[in-house]
Amino acid sequence: MMKRNIRRISAFAAIGLAASLAATAAPAQAAVVTIKLVMASYTDAMTPYYTDLITRFEAANPGIKVELDVVAWPEIGQKVKTLIASGQSPDIVNNDEFAGEAADGLLYKASEIVSPSTLADIIPAFMTNSEYNGVAYAVPDLASARAFFYNKKILAGAGVKKPPATWAELTAAAKAIKKKYPNVYPLGLPLGVEEAQAEFTVWGGGNGARLYDTKKKKYTINTKAYLDSLLFLKSLVDQKLTQPNPGKTNRTDGAWTLFAKGKVAMVDGGVFLPDWLSKNGGKAIKWGAAPFPHAPGKSDVTLGVQDYFKGYKANGRVVEIRKFLDFLFIADNYQGFLKAAGGFIPATKSAGVKAAKDPIIGPYVALLPKAIFYPGTLGSWAACKSAIITHMGTAMLNPQRSLTAIQKKCDAANRK
Repeated sequence: MMKRNIRRISAFAAIGLAASLAATAAPAQAAVVTIKLVMASYTDAMTPYYTDLITRFEAANPGIKVELDVVAWPEIGQKVKTLIASGQSPDIVNNDEFAGEAADGLLYKASEIVSPSTLADIIPAFMTNSEYNGVAYAVPDLASARAFFYNKKILAGAGVKKPPATWAELTAAAKAIKKKYPNVYPLGLPLGVEEAQAEFTVWGGGNGARLYDTKKKKYTINTKAYLDSLLFLKSLVDQKLTQPNPGKTNRTDGAWTLFAKGKVAMVDGGVFLPDWLSKNGGKAIKWGAAPFPHAPGKSDVTLGVQDYFKGYKANGRVVEIRKFLDFLFIADNYQGFLKAAGGFIPATKSAGVKAAKDPIIGPYVALLPKAIFYPGTLGSWAACKSAIITHMGTAMLNPQRSLTAIQKKCDAANRK
């Protein structure tokens, strides 16, 4: 009896050992890692671009899945904040701010989320604008500069022989346009939530105003230079030389849409405006682009803007983030990104050589030496920008009150 039980136990042990060996020999099933992307919608082509890119990336990286969310510009900043606050942090975000998140310790360093070869191809000046406390926490994806767009046919018909170079010339041109074309708004002035900070910066910049004093380390919003700039814009609004309700007018679906329909004669336009016009009913518009009109005794400026890819620490996906961004920056993939975005200045040296020869983008590349930039390397800039956007909505009613309120909020953010 004892021998039989020993034999049965031995048999069961052999079966268990065989099963164990079989399990050991079987290849382990690799865990699939999912990374979450929240990307800005420059144009309607962004979602098809990313969908194709992700399909090819996943095929080349079978252990990684990608969740995509393409978000409109007016909403993306708040969406990212909400996701982070609710414990649903994305892994990669593309938008126009990074320093506040770097200050809060949310971001990987730029050197961690792309390879050295990718990083070496980024234009050095753009990398400098991606630093917080001397360390780059974001990878520039593209840049833009602004120019003063005008409808050639309308200006010529109103007897305006050249685009206005000064505020006085702009006022005179606007009055001539209004007299000749009563149903056309001479100047499109978008002070709505989409890009109010851009209008504030570029019109103030043409009067010598700057957002931040790097030596004194303080915001310089409530100044005579900015006040005079807003009072000049208010004079145009009060004379009905702009569209009604500038504070509620956005750039894209407001001022640009009117320009595409021939209902606005002059407008602030980015390097990507020509492409946008061709796709949004403005293909027939004969437009020109000139430097921005400036105040007496001052010089013209352009606004330089950078956008960024950022990698977030919360989910610990740095390896997967790096693989995805390196894949996106492969030359053909990156050219596809620029094309889908609608005609921006490239962030890479290799793509920049080609862009400098482009008949539309090339002149903007040449404008960059005159560019002033947002103080995006400051952790307080996101809060300050939000204050500008909020108070530009009512700035044409009382410019001084708006400047006082903005300065107060920017100072508070700066102290933090």
